[in-house]
Amino acid sequence: MTHQHPVTLNQGNLGRLPCEVQVPAYRRPGLAQSIVHIGVGGFHRAHQAVYVDDLCRDHGVTDWGFCGVGLLAQDTRIRDALGAQDCLYTLVERSAAGDRARVIGSIVDFLFAPDDPGAVIGKMASADTRIVSLTITEGGYFIDQGSGEFREDHPDIVHDLAHPQRPTCAFGYLLEALDRRRMQGMQPFTVLSCDNIQGNGDVTRKVLLQFAGLRDPALRDWLAEHGAFPNCMVDRITPATTDADRALVRNAFGIEDAWPVVCEPFRQWVIEDQFCDGRPPLEQVGVQIVRDVHPYETMKIRLLNASHSAMGYLGYLAGYTYIYEIMADPAFRTFILGL
Repeated sequence: MTHQHPVTLNQGNLGRLPCEVQVPAYRRPGLAQSIVHIGVGGFHRAHQAVYVDDLCRDHGVTDWGFCGVGLLAQDTRIRDALGAQDCLYTLVERSAAGDRARVIGSIVDFLFAPDDPGAVIGKMASADTRIVSLTITEGGYFIDQGSGEFREDHPDIVHDLAHPQRPTCAFGYLLEALDRRRMQGMQPFTVLSCDNIQGNGDVTRKVLLQFAGLRDPALRDWLAEHGAFPNCMVDRITPATTDADRALVRNAFGIEDAWPVVCEPFRQWVIEDQFCDGRPPLEQVGVQIVRDVHPYETMKIRLLNASHSAMGYLGYLAGYTYIYEIMADPAFRTFILGL
């Protein structure tokens, strides 16, 4: 069925959306912005924001909403899209069984850092912020791919050391906000990397402590003693949004959404229970809270990444284009299951 009169997505229009679309039933204005998330891309909106939306919707949790932050020039696009929609967006899970749509409401504000760096630093330094989470891609960690060492000579690092109140990179914002909390006698917020990097929390800790040491050894020592950088493993296939996806949301679900997200039904989040300023009860919505995430990372690399690589290389040589075509071939299916 094609909807002839799609409804523009915003808070005031939630009651006008088709009944088959789930919408936030909780009071979004009362949702505390206790998590600041840097890097509000498709994956964050299909993963971490969805788990928190589940908490709000199914368990009445109101003290763990998101304030999104964009650092890059291209983040003006997501700023404008979310701003026009009261930070709401449509999530579509696609599978062989059909498509399911829901509106996610756990992001309640968005700040574009280049417009007002002080507002972002102030938000993170506030006692109301208890976690700062990251999806900034591997390149945002300033790790040399050859040596594995922190690139303290990177121009962004050099700039942010010289101009701490006008940083350009995520770690510059983290460090300035954490230093303000230290100077005010507050505890640090937890820094939670959600990037697809092995030992992402360990990498984050290494970079931030080395960066802090360049600025003030006392700040480094305070972070080393009081900070928290849990490792976590994330998984959900989330392709980049296309105009075809926007048309799908418009025609199949009757929603005019500037930037929906399309993803697979499967999702997984495994987090080490190492937080320094509280955490949301994510175990209530299927997140695995564990002592050590490394066995789960090993499982993913060996079972998922290895099988994907095998299918990709051999399937291409066999003339296939898509993974599902490869798995439909009995010979390939037997081979993959036997790996």
